[in-house]
Amino acid sequence: MKVLYVTNDVYGQGGVARILSVKTSYLVKKFKYQIDIISSSKKSKSFYEYDPSITITNLPFSRSLGFGFFSYVRQLKNEIKQSNPDCIVICDNGLKGHFFCFLNFNKPLVFESHSIDLIPLLKTKNPFIGIKKFFLKTLVDLSLTKVDKHVVLSKSMAFLFNSKNTNIIPNPLWFSPQEKTSYNFKKVIAVGRLTPIKGYVRMLRVWKKIHYIKPDWKLHIYGNGSQKNDLMNEISRLHLESCVKIKASTPFIDDVYPKYDFLIHTSLYDSFPSSLIEANGCGLPIIAFDCPMGPKEIILDKMNGFLIAKNDEDAFIKKTAFLIENREQRILMSKNALASSLKYDLDTIMTKWNELFLHLKNNY
Repeated sequence: MKVLYVTNDVYGQGGVARILSVKTSYLVKKFKYQIDIISSSKKSKSFYEYDPSITITNLPFSRSLGFGFFSYVRQLKNEIKQSNPDCIVICDNGLKGHFFCFLNFNKPLVFESHSIDLIPLLKTKNPFIGIKKFFLKTLVDLSLTKVDKHVVLSKSMAFLFNSKNTNIIPNPLWFSPQEKTSYNFKKVIAVGRLTPIKGYVRMLRVWKKIHYIKPDWKLHIYGNGSQKNDLMNEISRLHLESCVKIKASTPFIDDVYPKYDFLIHTSLYDSFPSSLIEANGCGLPIIAFDCPMGPKEIILDKMNGFLIAKNDEDAFIKKTAFLIENREQRILMSKNALASSLKYDLDTIMTKWNELFLHLKNNY
């Protein structure tokens, strides 16, 4: 079986690159697949590790291409023709990824939805945003009718897209679950790219009040992104330098989680945050806003964490303070977190992918 992936950036630090490295390497080692990847980024040092047998082709894409887009499409089709895969997977969730769905590759085609960023979800009175949302949603819906299978990460995503050819296959936990052995670090972790949609400004606003209640506890944020400088300035403005640190992303985040007591997540919206699964897999409870749409799929309220009404900062502060003050509750939730992570078992998830690919190959 040969599968070709078309993605935006195979070398980056984001969740899509992480999951792509995990899944493709697993398919090679476990099921003896041949894997080719076409990345629309320039070649650079990969943040995550890929199996050495995987062929990565760089086809850099520039938004300034204009009519050159059609030349880019010809190059893409030529690369796919040379690869001659049994199945093609598009895991580029931007506009160009959806445009690719309209191309005729003469191969089974899968669109893998990791992100909901393309469709504005936040309520606004701006009529232009409303028009933009309508046209983008129409484009997305139409593009998904052109693929053989549309794979989403959760029931909520399936409901949002409402495509008839949907399969729900969540991202796997890419490391073996590890039981927590210490509960006295007095440190809280947050993980994710540093962009406005992740809600870090309100996270700092919440932590300012937590710091007043529990000055000996610290918050560490792991991530890189366009908002880093703004967040550093906000930390200074709120006089939180002694208790809040921004730390660089690491491919070995599974070694980091066990050094913290629990995770907080304040996104305005999020499709299916891998950090929540990873935290649970290391026995960390989670406190998160019930934003559209991922956290409620992962957090069992009062079991492996707390799910807070999406804009209720006071409730978020109270639950954070409660978890800080109640070690026994942290221990109980830690055990529940570990148990809940088992449904994202790597072998189980990848078996579903193997079955999907075999079905597409045999029925195309």
